[in-house]
Amino acid sequence: MNNNTIEQQLKKYEKQDDTNWQKLVYTLRRHLDNWGHTAIKSPWGQMKLSYYPVIFNISVDGTTAVDITRRSMVTKQSLSRTVKELEEKGIITTKTDPKDKRSERLCLTQAGKEWVLEAYMQLEKLTNIYIDLIGEKDLLIAATVLGKIIAYHEQTDTSSAEEV
Repeated sequence: MNNNTIEQQLKKYEKQDDTNWQKLVYTLRRHLDNWGHTAIKSPWGQMKLSYYPVIFNISVDGTTAVDITRRSMVTKQSLSRTVKELEEKGIITTKTDPKDKRSERLCLTQAGKEWVLEAYMQLEKLTNIYIDLIGEKDLLIAATVLGKIIAYHEQTDTSSAEEV
């Protein structure tokens, strides 16, 4: 392919920047990360972004490490490091799973529950801003569409969390 043909094709794609999924999702994620650092204050100071996928995937009754790696797409090694740090900060604890004594459940401490509740309340404020911006119906459509796209990738993804 000659240089002129390549440049023409690239210009065609450049005109589609406002509908480029990769760029849109990446940009939104960066904005949400920045928002999270500003709006969600942690009791221990600066919040590491690596904590979010772990903390927000722990249910009130606790969650196994395997479930968290699957839901958050973090590696076992990364989860191990994050769990250790969050335990040191008093945000989570590990308990033996009553259903399977060989397994452990990660649980939020009281401080962890309070912090997560505050984070969800801040997220609700952001959601209300989005509703004011685009309307509740469009926000629900956006969430539904993104959910379907994520489900597609989860069904067709042949990699494991270990490879992420």
